[in-house]
Amino acid sequence: NFQGWGNAFLPLGMGLLLLLPLGSGLLLAQTQTVSGKITDGATKEPLGFANIIVKDTAIGTTADANGNFQLNVDFKGKEEITLLIFLIGYQEKKIAVKKDGATVNLSLEEIAIVGKEVVVTGSRVSEKIMESPATIQKITAKDIKETASGDFYEGMGTLKGIDITTSSLGFKAVNMRGFNSTAPIRVVQFIDGMDNQAPGLNFPVGNLVGANDLDLENIEVITGPASALYGPNAFQGVVSMKTKNPFDYPGLSVQLKGGTNNLMDGQFRYANFLDSAQKFAFKLTGSFMQADDWKAEDPLANRYGDISTTQDLSAIVAQLQYDPALTQEERDKYLALNNYLGFYPLAFPGKKTINAPGYMETDLSDHATKSAKFGASVHYKIRDSLQASYTFKHGRGTAVYQGTNRYSINNIGFQQHKLQVDGKRFSVKAYTTLEDAGDSYDIVFTGINISKATVPGYISSYLGEYFRILDSLTNGYSAGAQLWMVDSAHSSASAVAGNAWFKPGTSAYDSLKNKIVKDGRLTTGSRFIDRSSLQHLEGQYNFDCKFMEAIAGGAFRRYNPNSYGTIFKDTLINPNDTLSDGSQNPDGNYVDISTYEMGGFIQSGKKFFNDHLKLIGSIRLDKTFSLVQGVDNAAQFYGLNENYPLQFSPRLSAIISRKNNVFRISVQSAFRSPTLQNQFILLDLGPITLKGNLDGMSNLYTLESVDAFQANYESTYEVNPDLLKTIELNPIKPEQVKTVEAGYRGIINGKFYADVNMYYSVYKNFIGEVRVAQPGGDASAGEESGTDAILTNLYKLYQMPVNAKQDVQSWGGGLGLAYYFSNKYTGMINYTYSDIDTSKLTDPIIPGFNTPKHKVNVGVKGNKVYKDFGFSLNYQWVDKFRWQSTFGDGDVPVHSLVDAQLSYEFQKINSRLSAGVSNLFNKKYSQAYGAPMIGRIIYTTWTWEMKYP
Repeated sequence: NFQGWGNAFLPLGMGLLLLLPLGSGLLLAQTQTVSGKITDGATKEPLGFANIIVKDTAIGTTADANGNFQLNVDFKGKEEITLLIFLIGYQEKKIAVKKDGATVNLSLEEIAIVGKEVVVTGSRVSEKIMESPATIQKITAKDIKETASGDFYEGMGTLKGIDITTSSLGFKAVNMRGFNSTAPIRVVQFIDGMDNQAPGLNFPVGNLVGANDLDLENIEVITGPASALYGPNAFQGVVSMKTKNPFDYPGLSVQLKGGTNNLMDGQFRYANFLDSAQKFAFKLTGSFMQADDWKAEDPLANRYGDISTTQDLSAIVAQLQYDPALTQEERDKYLALNNYLGFYPLAFPGKKTINAPGYMETDLSDHATKSAKFGASVHYKIRDSLQASYTFKHGRGTAVYQGTNRYSINNIGFQQHKLQVDGKRFSVKAYTTLEDAGDSYDIVFTGINISKATVPGYISSYLGEYFRILDSLTNGYSAGAQLWMVDSAHSSASAVAGNAWFKPGTSAYDSLKNKIVKDGRLTTGSRFIDRSSLQHLEGQYNFDCKFMEAIAGGAFRRYNPNSYGTIFKDTLINPNDTLSDGSQNPDGNYVDISTYEMGGFIQSGKKFFNDHLKLIGSIRLDKTFSLVQGVDNAAQFYGLNENYPLQFSPRLSAIISRKNNVFRISVQSAFRSPTLQNQFILLDLGPITLKGNLDGMSNLYTLESVDAFQANYESTYEVNPDLLKTIELNPIKPEQVKTVEAGYRGIINGKFYADVNMYYSVYKNFIGEVRVAQPGGDASAGEESGTDAILTNLYKLYQMPVNAKQDVQSWGGGLGLAYYFSNKYTGMINYTYSDIDTSKLTDPIIPGFNTPKHKVNVGVKGNKVYKDFGFSLNYQWVDKFRWQSTFGDGDVPVHSLVDAQLSYEFQKINSRLSAGVSNLFNKKYSQAYGAPMIGRIIYTTWTWEMKYP
């Protein structure tokens, strides 16, 4: 079901890589063999599988299991070269090798301080965490293995300033700096530089179809605004995942995991060279996971379809005598019945308010979560410092996602293709993401439409029992109806009709549910179709300036929403071009609503005062426009529309360092673009239509004033037009934030590491929803014709996104401490504080802060504490907070949990066995209103890795 972009990228990528060897003959040179052995500086034991790379080139190799390595090097007339040796968990080491030096034996020291690790996400250049101007944290491959909960994505929630919000076991969202959401639209997530968002939904889909655990080299997390370098939607943070390059990590890895909730997880990674010269390398990855999901069982939040409708039963009975679907004999019976009711009007059934009991989410979704991922890449070294690659990723998953409603994202699929070329100072990449919503459906509307479909059966059952009792009590309608007879008939009818609602598990219920989840019209069904895509081109160049650092880059992106008119206004150009059942024709001609983003940045840095002071400044400009397609006199036309003004995102940082103490301060701006749904949604829900607000809208009344007007008329029978309030909606604009941030990182006595930060942010133009009424026909709001339209119910309701008029201030900070007792034991504690000023907030559009004021994590790790045994233990405490969203509002209670893991390394067979438990004491908790209660999972993981020299 994916579109042609994938088919285009695959042959293009393979063709490019097959042509690259034609130039390799120009690179012939004389080489010299450099060999050696790498050992642990403390234990003197061999260190297997360390990576050895020639500085400023892509030439490298990996030590074997005994620490031995051999590398062919072209000195190119130089008397010496520099080798970089690195291994996860050890400090990077540089060593100069002279031209005639054939053997290099050296030792590596374990990394004792996380601040000494190297990151690239904070400034797009390589730097130590200590020196980064951003609030940045790093998770290594070693950390991923040792995550106490057994789930690295959940483990990110133990970092300072990071919140994880769980919609289901298979769908977890990363949030930062408040205004948390189950749809993390304010955080950008990259995997090898590719945006991991769903093109039609505009937010990351967690790790449902993301990275393979075995293939992850590290994860870097920026907490705070980052639009200056990463553009739209890097509003409150960036999560950047980097996978392992096959040149640096050749080998075979397999991992099997099992646990409670019927958890089964299998993964593999295989990487190797394709030629003896080691210029071609490839990588294959795959994984499959399935489990029984957590269940959302709140009787108020997770009961759907408990609708109420008032029906005029008397009018229904009156019409039955004319119903052409009935036989003449049946119509004659209803004629006689209506004649009797005419004589005894007390016996008319009257109006009845029907309250459907609704259905729990557990009856509407099977709550099985699954994820299948496959990836492949081919890499080619054009020359020492120039490498090209083609990457393919495909994933499908099933889970429950919470947004405006709860959704079963059933068999949702993603496909990505990427071409990338990396040089010593530049990088260029082009990729596409293709999305297919599969068999996904809205759980809430499933319950609503099951109830709606059952209402006629309820009415039929009610009337049948009502008139059966009345017939009996009036002796076949020969006697007049009395009040006690009518009351008795109503009572019996209510009891009998209560059994008319379809019961979960029955064939009638299952048949109706299956029909609804396959119907893409929300007035009768619940399925949503989304086959959107995005295409992205990006380049970056590091300038070779002796007096300062400089880097520049640019990007171009196209969003291609494709919902066949079921979500967006990409409707059929010819509305009659539908299938026989009234559904959308996938082969029809639809309106194109493609959206384009382009942006560029430049950053420079300069050191002063013997490198004790560093100033870094960056500027980014972004522009968004869309393709407008319409029909004029049966002729199609196209045009470009400026979606919103040019966006300007500056950042200025100062870093002051003295020995192992680093202070930083920064001022920065960021923005979040309105989502495609904010701009283009057009979804008729029956009573109300969801409509995008790219162009604004007028001739409207506020829904609150319409409700007040109608309530006044029903109670007084007086028309009071002054109660109706007109409103004009301006076109939607991006959200904006300006942040001032200060921080300190320090290393004390070589064992104690501290990371402190504080920030103050001002937000404006928050995007929220309003409901409005538009008078029908030629009526005008604010005039008599508009009042008449509301009075006669000749109007249409819309729900549209708008910008808040009030600014919002929030602030917070964090403290992270780590103490390295020895090479075996590490203790960690962090505290996060988040707050918002609500004293003057009156605008209901402002989204909920949805963030605990206080959060604490305490952890301890042990590495080879006894022989090859290790452990990790983490305690988390989260303060209570109020959750506010379009799905619902409610309190999230305070909660605490303990995660623990015990592991053993089988060195001789290259294996690791770990057993652990997430939420050790099974204190069930929820992270959002309406989300499931999270319990305990006990797991066992076996990992086997065979790396190649």
